[in-house]
Amino acid sequence: MSGMSELERRFDAVMAVVFPELVSGEEATLGFMGESSTFMRFNTARVRQIGEVDAAYAVLRLFKDGRSIETSFNLSGDASMDEVLAARVISRARAEIGLLPPDPFRKAPAHPSSSREVHQGSLPSGETIVQEVLGPAEGLDFVGIHAQGRAARGSASSAGSRHWFETENFCTDWSLCLPNGRAIKSCYAGQDWDGGIHAERLAEARKRLEALARPQIVLEPGEYRAYICPDALAEVMPFFSWNGLSEQSLQEGQSAFLALREGRRKFSPAFSLSQDFGLGIEPRFNEAGDLAPEVLDLVKEGKLVSSLVSARSSVQYGVAANAAPEEEYLRSPAIGAGNLPVADAIQALDKGVYVSNFHYLNWSDTESARLTGMTRFSCFWVEGGRIMAPIKDMRFDESLYELLGSRLESLTTERSLIPETGSYGLRSLGGALLPGILVSGLKFTL
Repeated sequence: MSGMSELERRFDAVMAVVFPELVSGEEATLGFMGESSTFMRFNTARVRQIGEVDAAYAVLRLFKDGRSIETSFNLSGDASMDEVLAARVISRARAEIGLLPPDPFRKAPAHPSSSREVHQGSLPSGETIVQEVLGPAEGLDFVGIHAQGRAARGSASSAGSRHWFETENFCTDWSLCLPNGRAIKSCYAGQDWDGGIHAERLAEARKRLEALARPQIVLEPGEYRAYICPDALAEVMPFFSWNGLSEQSLQEGQSAFLALREGRRKFSPAFSLSQDFGLGIEPRFNEAGDLAPEVLDLVKEGKLVSSLVSARSSVQYGVAANAAPEEEYLRSPAIGAGNLPVADAIQALDKGVYVSNFHYLNWSDTESARLTGMTRFSCFWVEGGRIMAPIKDMRFDESLYELLGSRLESLTTERSLIPETGSYGLRSLGGALLPGILVSGLKFTL
């Protein structure tokens, strides 16, 4: 295949080793994850660590006699070494699979399919990366990590499927810190680096440092009008996966949104949530190589219209699958836009709390979809449509049926793509396209 990257060639090489090793009665899927990246850590707008990372590993799932076993292994990049390693992994899986009980709900992929999606980017060169990222922050305590390069995922099966996703992107995850310990946190990410946009965001944050340096306002526990920024809303999105919109979770009565499915509760008609792979930030295929719809509506105008259904749940519960991963978590989420311009958000808030970030979120009562968490970083008290001073961190406790339902006043017209910034093992793919939201009340308990 023309135009293949080194990562894709490594994927094909391990495929060529694994599938011919199978014997009669055996089937398998092969997953691939890899990256070729530059990482730069910095503080006080100075480089503290910089280097290159090339990594890849494969995930083999072997199916035989109604049983399956999964194992993963690192790829060295040396074809002969990887060939020996793959053969050993298959041999070990073959020896251990007979020790497992049959699983009537897990089936090997039976239908061949294929896809290939490659997103080229425009990134700073090795010679300019330091100046591009750190230059606009001269004189500030600019702290964070910049990562850029290629990241890829692949999936193939012995039934003849082959899927490939590759993207060239960057992520600058940063904070501006003050000597008093307070900070403004933000992130700039995408496929095409624009130094002007990066400098503009830093300039806007630099202006906000003045307000952040003012004495804190200590709010009493109670209910306050609030504007919740996309970065803060992003911390809420994992709860649509954890005891969330999973078909298994709904069927077993563990989902926070069971009342939504049964029609006992609803979100605001202004709230819609979809899974949108048109964002191009992660692959449509799952670990088995099943291709999800490019757009899947989950909540439309406040009502649940779809759940996340894996092949396993499809067999177990007799519901049509929509290529959800086996864990049935939400991928590439997008919340629909509203009609409030971001530039008018603080004026529309008038008096209340400007929430830039949340952290340490958890379910406090799953049955009522109630979340608890803390405000963090540059959260401000607003009066008369003007930022007055930072607030002391507060704990909130609020039901999503209220936050995204009866208390939801407006969503912003502009939406921000909030990327996944994890780099444990490999750089994470994915993210969420989110507006800011204006709510009539957010309950603070401490």
